[in-house]
Amino acid sequence: MDHGAALHLLRHSVTRHGYPVQLHKVTTQDGYILTLARIPGKGEPVLIVHGLLSSSVDWTVQGPEKSFAFIAADAGYDVWMGNVRGNTFSKEHIKLTRKDHEFWRFSFHEIGMYDLPAMVDYIRINSSSDTIHYVGHSQGGAVFLVMASMRPQYNRKFASVHLMSPAAYIHHASSPVFHLTSRMDELEMFAKMTQTYEIAGRGTGSSVELVYVGHKMGLVPTDLVLTNVWYFTGAHDSINRSIVGDILANTPAGCSLYQLLHFGRNYLAKSFQLYDYGPVENFKRYRASVPPEYPLGNVTAPIVLYYSVGDNFVPAEDVEELAESLPNVVHKHRIELRKFNHIDFLFDANAHRLYRTVVASLRDQRVIENRQ
Repeated sequence: MDHGAALHLLRHSVTRHGYPVQLHKVTTQDGYILTLARIPGKGEPVLIVHGLLSSSVDWTVQGPEKSFAFIAADAGYDVWMGNVRGNTFSKEHIKLTRKDHEFWRFSFHEIGMYDLPAMVDYIRINSSSDTIHYVGHSQGGAVFLVMASMRPQYNRKFASVHLMSPAAYIHHASSPVFHLTSRMDELEMFAKMTQTYEIAGRGTGSSVELVYVGHKMGLVPTDLVLTNVWYFTGAHDSINRSIVGDILANTPAGCSLYQLLHFGRNYLAKSFQLYDYGPVENFKRYRASVPPEYPLGNVTAPIVLYYSVGDNFVPAEDVEELAESLPNVVHKHRIELRKFNHIDFLFDANAHRLYRTVVASLRDQRVIENRQ
């Protein structure tokens, strides 16, 4: 998919629902050009960041009164939706092209170190606000913790932080997808042999594009799509079937192989740590044979955690372990629904109830913060 077509899709994902949108280009310190989608408002800025293989479209796909971005916009907030490096809408670089191996040589570490700070700085300048609110799902939570722990000066730039199923500690994960962690070396070797480092990207001929087209033509039944998704997430018939085609049109949105490897190696190590390059390279980079853990004690921004007992990607016990490692968790919102899974945070037909709780707590947490 060429960049112009991608930006048209991104713009249409908002305007089709009757909301105004601005697309903003943000360049990171290491040269990646990211696209932010903004629904302008007069209130405080809110930055919303997607998870692995996702994009900003996931925050609007359910439409008005159902999607987080629109609920926040209706409440008067200045809504900014991020698209991290490597997804459909952020595949530009000042020097590299997406055909270059070096373009894809990043994990979620670089997203936290460079993408988020670039977004935050840009939003603060263009909204005339000293602080912003942050909402992230899955990897969107992990990258916030990378930034706030490794670049702690950014903590003071957040009025509140809301992390839905943050993929930091994931060592109790039970999704079948984690069976692949035993074959990560083979996966990396195959990528090197084929010079293919993008996973589940969009464009003519891509496997995910073929599924979307097949579904659109009626050749791939909706129930077949959902059954395959449920195999990984756990069965929960919670998605409005009328939007499955809209979801498939943009999701998955692609990622780098190295993002998957980073999560997989953290899962095996039972740790939230920097990228594992192997003992020799680790010693060159870290002066140790194993990577150091992220210094979560540096994360002083006020955080609310949202998590579910039915999540087999980021289990409740892992989020509660994370909470014990963070110095300023102001509230834990535990969802006791046994079937509420990892993608229900995005696509459950009743997720708007959670979103309204989050939006209402933006002001409440500001009050909590001011009292501290």
